[in-house]
Amino acid sequence: MTGSGTHTTGPHPTGPRDCGCGCGASPTATAPAALAPTAGFRAGGPVRPVFFAGQLLTEDDLGGLATWTTGRVRVHNRLRYVSADGYGAVLCGLSVGCDSCARGTVRVGEGHAVDGAGNDIPVRCAEDVDVVALAREFRATGGGCPDPCPPGPERTYGLFLRYEEEFAEPAAPYDPGDGCATVACVPTRVREGHRYSVGCVPEPPRDRLCALLRRRFGDDRGFLAACESDTTRPSADDLTDWLTARLDVNGDLCDRGPLALLCDVPAKPPGNGVQHNRLRKVYAWRAFEAYLRSAVRSLVVVPCPSGCVPEVLIGEVTLDGCDVVRAVPAGRRGAHLPDPAEQRWRSGLARLLAHEVGTADLLVFLLDLLDLTGCLPRPTTET
Repeated sequence: MTGSGTHTTGPHPTGPRDCGCGCGASPTATAPAALAPTAGFRAGGPVRPVFFAGQLLTEDDLGGLATWTTGRVRVHNRLRYVSADGYGAVLCGLSVGCDSCARGTVRVGEGHAVDGAGNDIPVRCAEDVDVVALAREFRATGGGCPDPCPPGPERTYGLFLRYEEEFAEPAAPYDPGDGCATVACVPTRVREGHRYSVGCVPEPPRDRLCALLRRRFGDDRGFLAACESDTTRPSADDLTDWLTARLDVNGDLCDRGPLALLCDVPAKPPGNGVQHNRLRKVYAWRAFEAYLRSAVRSLVVVPCPSGCVPEVLIGEVTLDGCDVVRAVPAGRRGAHLPDPAEQRWRSGLARLLAHEVGTADLLVFLLDLLDLTGCLPRPTTET
């Protein structure tokens, strides 16, 4: 996103009558303190116009303000509602139901969605959508469900909502009357709207939280549960084997502490020295504690959206020939956890890490999170 061409993020070029801010002066004059480069500053963010008394405003200045404002709204929406894979969401409404008065038509209720780019898509009134016509367009352009398609005459399609905009309300600019300027109508508004389409029903978004939990803590929930009690705590060999496997696939943690402590674990003695084995278990447990603290702390990071899907799935419609036999709204087809639940566990984690907590508290939090997400279910033999 860029603003007016008259605004830059770095020092302005100097000339015979330039003081560094473009208003003319000695080339040796320095920029005002407010415009002096800041140590460590790195440009790359959006640029917004700045106005002052006596400024000659151009369309670039006002257009830059509008671009900056809409860009901020879209970024906020994207970070608030878009999944890590770039899928938008239905925020409210947008029910999908059958209209008994027209074959092949569904009625979409009023509501609001946000697409993968953060564009708001409001549907202010209920609308009838000809699904059969949209399905014909989809098939005519080479679209089709991947094999295997549903058996029989019935076909199920995804009903999508997409943000669109168009220029509107053209007006003629001021004609100075000198005969040099070409006067033609130009648009004065951008009209925002939407469009419906159908396609194959997409797979559910990937559950990145579960993938991260499995990578951080493995697939054995029983191992973590056993660590809660001194009587069931795994042996030194089991702790070192588990920790070695975890460190091999979690190099992104960037914490040398667990590996250093793991290297300090005494070697296994040839005999069965009780004191030596007890010392090995103490050192292995310290390495496990260091890894657990680092791995749980990494869960604070919220993944940014990595894609930008323009269509928002709002329902699934099943056709039998030219008749709608079923219409199911999609609702919030997004993250594994609903927003309030995710906010609760993230807030609890932040409070937990704000204090010096012990390993027992971290294990309790982690096992509760695994129960909440269902990523690592309890063993079937556990009572």
